[in-house]
Amino acid sequence: MKKAIILILTFFAFGLTASSQSFNHLSIGVDLGTDGVGLELSAPIGKRLILRAGYGAAFGLIGISPFEVSVPEHPGNSSSPNVSVPVRFALGKNEGHLKAAYYPFKNSIYFTLGFFLGSSRFMQLSLNGMPSDYDIVGLDVDGYLVRAHDGKLKAALCAPGIGGASFAVKPYAGFGYGRPVNAGKRVTFTVELGVQYQGRPGVWARGEGITGRTKNVQITGEQLEALSKFEHYARFMSFWPVLQAGLHIRLF
Repeated sequence: MKKAIILILTFFAFGLTASSQSFNHLSIGVDLGTDGVGLELSAPIGKRLILRAGYGAAFGLIGISPFEVSVPEHPGNSSSPNVSVPVRFALGKNEGHLKAAYYPFKNSIYFTLGFFLGSSRFMQLSLNGMPSDYDIVGLDVDGYLVRAHDGKLKAALCAPGIGGASFAVKPYAGFGYGRPVNAGKRVTFTVELGVQYQGRPGVWARGEGITGRTKNVQITGEQLEALSKFEHYARFMSFWPVLQAGLHIRLF
């Protein structure tokens, strides 16, 4: 991992040293993919590098309810009767990115390295039809109460990458075809396939303390046994696939 970070930083440093002779063109683009819908600015750095910076979000897109889980009728009391509740997942990304695309050939094939930066949340999660005690009493997580609202317990799958819970830094590598900024064309298209390193995800939700202070807390299978299933499959989500298509317009 350290070698990958050094390689990415060296890649950007090389581009910045050439910046005095570059940035003579600028394009704005719209992209759509597994990372959501985003806007992006692109500028060339010399003949073989293009610097790309943008922001993307996917609040609530592509929601599915694949299965149900069993939760105790009374929070924290595993001996109470279980109730089956459906689980809904939806994309929940909210992050910026900084990437450098390198064109080793004369055609439009490129390789890219960079970072995705911002919220650690990548998927929204809700348990619907929770027993009424989850609205009133709530779930105790490290001294904070996580409550449902109208029978819906909202949470999120979060992963920090190499950053922290409040600000994620996710290294990225990929390849694609097309030039987001082209001196000879006003409008261009790109398609890109890559992968983010997310680290191991966890389930987080907003909890309220005794003084009324709120804080994001991590819910594990110890507080809610139904989440043990998520913890088991979370290890397979340390890498997030990225497939994007973009439309770019050269401004100058």
